[in-house]
Amino acid sequence: MLATLYTLLLLSNAAEQPIPLLLTGTLQSADKQTVVSPMSDSWRVQVQWLQPEDQPVKQGDLIAVFDAGNIKAQIEQLKSSIINHDERLNQLKSEHKQKVMEAEYELERRQLLLEKAGIDANVPLANLSAYDYEKYQLELKRSRTEANKAAEQLAVARIAASAALTKQQLQLEQSNAELLDAETQLGQMSVIATQNGTISYGTHPWYGTKIYAGITAQPGWAIAELNRTNSLYIEAWVHETDMPRLQQHKALTAYFDIAPQLAFPLKLSSVARQGEKRQSWGTALYYKAVFTSDNLPIAEPILGMGLLIEVSLP
Repeated sequence: MLATLYTLLLLSNAAEQPIPLLLTGTLQSADKQTVVSPMSDSWRVQVQWLQPEDQPVKQGDLIAVFDAGNIKAQIEQLKSSIINHDERLNQLKSEHKQKVMEAEYELERRQLLLEKAGIDANVPLANLSAYDYEKYQLELKRSRTEANKAAEQLAVARIAASAALTKQQLQLEQSNAELLDAETQLGQMSVIATQNGTISYGTHPWYGTKIYAGITAQPGWAIAELNRTNSLYIEAWVHETDMPRLQQHKALTAYFDIAPQLAFPLKLSSVARQGEKRQSWGTALYYKAVFTSDNLPIAEPILGMGLLIEVSLP
């Protein structure tokens, strides 16, 4: 009789307590390096190799390799093109230097002939026959015309040389710039770890399946993440109708899925100001909440582990 009364009293007290809010979360790292599929000359790129998820990664290790076959061929073509452009530039320099020198020589020769014609034309008519005098005057006019023509030809030769050399130099610089871009792309095809940590593969943006080595991706896809294990936090997505209850919480308690008997306290670090729609979660908005804990009950936690978060209400 007393046992029954005690049970009814406990149930009565429990009924007066507000039902706690339950959230699901995952273990994340605040310090991470994201591996993104690089830009290429095609709209897709193949993931040739990825560092296994179960192996620790050290700074400087190779963690991802993308197919660079087309880029390597492009680099070889550009190097050959640069050699050809450079040889052509040297050839043009030699050719136009010769043309300018010939035009300068011709101008100098015509100026000397003009000077000679001027001396002859300055002889007074009294000292020459009318025929010779008119001949020298005509020769002076013709020499002056030829000298002007030679000066114009020299100017044209210099302009032509400058234009041809500038055009060829621009082609050479363009090929060098394209080679630099191609080599930069080639460098992006091999991703090096910038920190110690563990790698976790991303999910396919269309199908939601885990990305793997050999998959064909589009530029900009998140292929994997390298996470540092000493800056962990817990991420949860909260339904818009549960936001007021979370903000009024009295206490936060979490349980790892693999160790439900080990409860540990949490602190609410931040809540997103803007809600988001989550794929396949309906039309409601969900807010990203970040929780932290001073001590995790698991010695070597793995990123992506699932948790149950119990939000106690006042």
